[in-house]
Amino acid sequence: MILENGHSTKFLQDYLDGKIPKGLGLNIPADENLVWKRNQLNIILGHDNVGKTYWILWYFLALSTNHGLKHTIFMDENSSGKAMRDLIQMASGKPFKDLSHKELRRYEIKMENYFKFIDNTQRYAPEKMLDLFAKEQSDNYLIDPFNALETPFTYAENYKVLNEIKMFTKKENSTIFINAHPASASGRRNALYPKNHDWEGYVQPPLKSDIEGGKPFNNKADDFYIVHRLLGHPTMWNFTMVDVVKVKDTDTGGKPTANQVPIMFDYNYGKGFTCGGVDAIKRNGQRQEVVQAKKDYEPKQITMVSKEFDAPKKEVKEQSSPNGIIDRLAPKDHNTPF
Repeated sequence: MILENGHSTKFLQDYLDGKIPKGLGLNIPADENLVWKRNQLNIILGHDNVGKTYWILWYFLALSTNHGLKHTIFMDENSSGKAMRDLIQMASGKPFKDLSHKELRRYEIKMENYFKFIDNTQRYAPEKMLDLFAKEQSDNYLIDPFNALETPFTYAENYKVLNEIKMFTKKENSTIFINAHPASASGRRNALYPKNHDWEGYVQPPLKSDIEGGKPFNNKADDFYIVHRLLGHPTMWNFTMVDVVKVKDTDTGGKPTANQVPIMFDYNYGKGFTCGGVDAIKRNGQRQEVVQAKKDYEPKQITMVSKEFDAPKKEVKEQSSPNGIIDRLAPKDHNTPF
C-alpha cells in the first residue's frame, strides 16, 4: 500500500513545534542514556550468570512504580517463583524473610497486577509466543533468552523472527526486550581485561558484535544494552554495569554511554538497585533517595574506580564512580541472588 500525500504532516509539524513526546525515565542519573519507549525491539546482551534477568526485572518494576507499566515475562532459565520473590523484596525494600504473611500477600497481589508470567515448562514457536503476548495487552514483554524459542537458529530465520517481533511492537503499541548470550569466543582468555588494567584477569563485557546469532540482532534492535558484572571480584561484585551501545532514536531521549564508562547499578542488599545513590523504586508514592550530591564526570575516573575499592570498606564513605556523581558505598553482604 502506498501512503497518500500528507501522511507525515502532523509528525513534521509536531517535530517543528517541539511536541514529539519523550520516552520514560526514572529520575536517576541513568536517564541520560536509558529511556523506555513504545514500539521498540530492545536487545540485552551479557555473559551467563551476570544478572541480566535480575536487572531487567528491577528495571521493569521501577517503570511500574513510576509509570504504571505492565509486563509479560517469558523466562526459560528462571522460575516465576524466584522472580516473584526478588520482585517482592525489591518492592518492599526489606529482606524477604522479614516480611509478615500479611505483607507478603499484599505485595504478591501488587506484583501480580504488574507482572504476568508465561509457563516455561513448554517450548514455544515465535508465532505462539507473540499470540500469548497479544492476549495480555501489556506495555512491555520479555523473551529470556531468545535461543529458548522453538525456531531454527539460522541467519535467515533470525531475521524473519526479529521482523515479526518488530511488526508486533508496532501493531500492539508495545515494546519487547530480548535477553541474549554472546558467542562462546567472547568468554575465552583473550577476552579478559589485560595486564596492568585495574580489573586485570576478569572477563570483559562482550561487544555488540559478539552476540550469538550475529548481525540480525544488531541491525534490527532499536536500543541495545550490554549488562556485565565482575564475578568473583572482592569489592566490585555487587555492581551491575550497563553499557547502552545503541539508541536508534535519540530525539525522544537516551543516547549511548561513553566508551568504557558504563552506568553503575549498586545491588543494595537486594532491595532494588541504586544508581548514583538513588533508589528509583517508588514505595507508597515516595522515591527513596540515598545521596543527591552530584558532580561532573571526568574520564580519568574510569581508571580510578577499582582502585577506590582495593580494600574492603568498613565504614560508609563517599567515593567517585563512573556515573559522574558521588555514590555512598557501604559493606555488602554476599547474598547476591544471581
